[in-house]
Amino acid sequence: MISKDMKYTALYWALGFEEVDQDIYRKIYPQAQIVINANKQTVDCGDGIAVLGDTCRFLKRHKDFVILECVDRLLKKCYAPEDVVVDGRTGCPDLHLKGADIICEQWGKDYQEKLKIFHPKKGIVVLYTSRLVSGLLEYKNCISRDGKLWDKGIFEEEIQPYKWNFSQFKTEAFPQAEQKGLQIFERELIFYGGTDQCVVVPEGITSIAASAFWNNTCIEEVVLPQSLEKLGGDCFYYCKNLKKVNIPKNVRVMGDNPFAGCPKLEITNESPNFVLQDGVLYNKEKTMIIYYPMKNSAEKFTIPNGVEIVGKHSFFACNNLRKIVIPSSVILLKNNPFSGCEQLEVENHSPNYIIDGGVIYNKYMTSVIGCLNGTKAEEIVLPETLTAINRNSFWNCKGIKKLVIPRSVTRIGYNPFAGCENMLLCGEPTGYQIQDGIIFSSDKSALCCATDRAVGEKYVVPGGVKTINRGVFSGCKRLKKIDLNEVTCIDKSAFTNCVSLETVFIPNGVTYIGEWVFAYCVNLKQVCIRRGTKVDRNAFNECPAEIVWRD
Repeated sequence: MISKDMKYTALYWALGFEEVDQDIYRKIYPQAQIVINANKQTVDCGDGIAVLGDTCRFLKRHKDFVILECVDRLLKKCYAPEDVVVDGRTGCPDLHLKGADIICEQWGKDYQEKLKIFHPKKGIVVLYTSRLVSGLLEYKNCISRDGKLWDKGIFEEEIQPYKWNFSQFKTEAFPQAEQKGLQIFERELIFYGGTDQCVVVPEGITSIAASAFWNNTCIEEVVLPQSLEKLGGDCFYYCKNLKKVNIPKNVRVMGDNPFAGCPKLEITNESPNFVLQDGVLYNKEKTMIIYYPMKNSAEKFTIPNGVEIVGKHSFFACNNLRKIVIPSSVILLKNNPFSGCEQLEVENHSPNYIIDGGVIYNKYMTSVIGCLNGTKAEEIVLPETLTAINRNSFWNCKGIKKLVIPRSVTRIGYNPFAGCENMLLCGEPTGYQIQDGIIFSSDKSALCCATDRAVGEKYVVPGGVKTINRGVFSGCKRLKKIDLNEVTCIDKSAFTNCVSLETVFIPNGVTYIGEWVFAYCVNLKQVCIRRGTKVDRNAFNECPAEIVWRD
């Protein structure tokens, strides 16, 4: 069920919806409200917004979520609900806004293909797409006005409702950026691949992309420009030598903890949109905690009452902490905020979560949010009420020997058991098969989850398996040899931290190798890959392997 997929429930929260009942999400606007039933895959726009046709009353296609996000953006900009029409009829634009039609497409290939043929001749027509990436909502649009194309003028914050001002995006030249290791596209720093200790991001840059500095161990200081408006999630993740970053005054939005895994870092803040108090970073209203410093020596931290959201990885690897107190005001714990805290005890006062045996559940006991890394147990039997195990939820839980997954579980996020080197997985989750401690999709076409204990030193992927899902073998430290057999796709982080892996032969059928697949495989000597196979950037980050290309 696509609308119950974990990334889409994360989208609901990012849009400002709240779960008012089990699987029921609601957002109230000044003149309208929208209610989502994630279980039934339906969306109810209420009486204020006209809906034509039945198709758009459901959340079944990826573009349905783009339509939802676009409607939310328009309502937040205070367009009158009666001027927004959702159209599910075949061959019609997806949205009608007073004076314009809007066509929505899924981010990526669908949008790009439609863009190639997008040339309306009359009226105002918009091609629109959006996505949620590392905690931030991004959108793109192309606006046609009587056949002339524009890329700005309707959705920007400075544009008032009904007072459109069309213009072209002004590109700027950044001399010597590539020589300095800076990859820049349309005033966004996409990636830094240099080795300087101090990196000065040039003025004119308005956005730092998610993961832009990920795991750069050279940098000690990053000087951000006053022109910066957006700081992407995870952008300084694992920059272990980073000591100094200032948040400039014009930064408006920030993704999931940009500073996770930076043990030496001390940040300063000039932006009125954030509060930095005792080294802890909050949003302006102090309703969300974004970042807690790893270098803080305190053993106890009480999250202030009034905080409603504890951000993804906000306390990542804060090993000095022995105790955190969660107040009653907290309504949302994002993706495993306490991961990597090996000695942590959590005192919970939020009625929205239950902690039992070190495992953090939502209040309905239907979803695992996380597990405290210090948890030790010979066996944990998950409750029969459970339907979902969230991504990363058991990450690095080395003290759990056996985990029993009930039949009631129908959704498992990308390998939530990475780094659980002593864990044996068993049970009969619906839609999956568990064989010798390894989780496959029900038809065994995809390998979903594995642990070091189950994989051992040598593993042969069973015939028929076509996809190695994200992070499957991550942290399998004993694995020396892998036979990929009939695999055609190896997703992101599949072999990250497989420190004993020595050589890998990629079969001819493999068409894609994702980002970070062999990252930190420090003893990997050689990988043999067929020419034409797509290899994402950073697939071999901090990996010494020789890549042998074959015809």
